[in-house]
Amino acid sequence: MAANTDDVKAAVSKDITALQQEVARLQKMISAQGAEAYYEVRDRAGKAYEDIAPRAKTAVAQIKAEGVAAADAAREHPAATTTALALVGALGFIAGYLLSGTQSAPQRQQWWR
Repeated sequence: MAANTDDVKAAVSKDITALQQEVARLQKMISAQGAEAYYEVRDRAGKAYEDIAPRAKTAVAQIKAEGVAAADAAREHPAATTTALALVGALGFIAGYLLSGTQSAPQRQQWWR
């Protein structure tokens, strides 16, 4: 009986050792794949940034130029600017009024009915 118990313990110990080695091997494999994926994603992001950065700088410069041009035009023609802003405000008010009129509020019922 003691020999059988020792044999079982030895077999279980061998199995546990084999499982520990397999887990260590899998951890190394997963770690290597994770590192590879990280570097691949980092390289792709770097390339995307390199492609987009010049276009973004150009777009920002154009937006700044358009903003300066609009501000200059507003300074040169204050009456036209005021008229345009008032017209846009009036159109917005009319649109809001018409849209709010199309949604009728539910009728309240009196509490004594």
